[in-house]
Amino acid sequence: MKTVHLVYISIILIFFTACSDDSPLSPSTDQIVIEAYLFAGEPVDDIRITKTQSLGSEDIAPPVNNATVYLIKNGLRFDLSSVSDGNGYYHYTGDDLTVDTDDAFKLFVEYEGIVATATTVVPPAPENIEISSNTIYVPTTFSPRDNDIENEIYRVDISWKEDSTALFYVAVENIEYDPDPIEYSSGGFGGNDSGKFGRQFISAPRNTNEFSLTFRNINFYGEHLVRIYRVNQEYADLYTSRQQDSRDLNEPLTNIENSLGVFSAFNSGDNAIIHVFQE
Repeated sequence: MKTVHLVYISIILIFFTACSDDSPLSPSTDQIVIEAYLFAGEPVDDIRITKTQSLGSEDIAPPVNNATVYLIKNGLRFDLSSVSDGNGYYHYTGDDLTVDTDDAFKLFVEYEGIVATATTVVPPAPENIEISSNTIYVPTTFSPRDNDIENEIYRVDISWKEDSTALFYVAVENIEYDPDPIEYSSGGFGGNDSGKFGRQFISAPRNTNEFSLTFRNINFYGEHLVRIYRVNQEYADLYTSRQQDSRDLNEPLTNIENSLGVFSAFNSGDNAIIHVFQE
């Protein structure tokens, strides 16, 4: 599954709560949370449904494994099946459903009287992707205040065709079989709008056409796959919602009708490979 690129969104969704009249911390019984992502050129296998949780609960949101889930494309219905792991994921098992640029999809989820719907359109792929180097070096020692970490050998500059009306994010994944972790006392990545989890790093959605990837964004040495994704506004809205004050009980933005969550589509341009070495 491609949730590898969407770790932040899974974290954001724990803040979804439907307030009742009796308690602002209690979930409503008539809503579910939907995480549904389509990737151009890839199978449909990244749709997850869970129940709502009380705000502040440390429990894992209960998965919904018995919903009726289907997509409509060009007037045709494609029924999705529950994945056998029981974690609330659904996928399409046939080979007649494709996800291509400009395709319009409508999602339906039916569960215990709930009929939730959402729409999305697959955006174009980023164009003219360029990368300044295929290597990043990690300094043996450094301080967070060191200026020399801006040296070109410690970063890779990535750019793509400018489109001020579009949103993009950078996804980096270590693809070594048994990667060697980077050890340094000052921790990892830099930048308040970025995050890395294990082998993966994703940047915040942005409407610029460039990004500087540094050793601070990376947890392991070795070979990494770099992708640039063009994303839709609904993804960026949900991502931005994570910034809200923890004392503010407003729900994050959602494009799901009659439930909570997000239904969005992504498209990536040409992939690049970079190698991370110790200096």
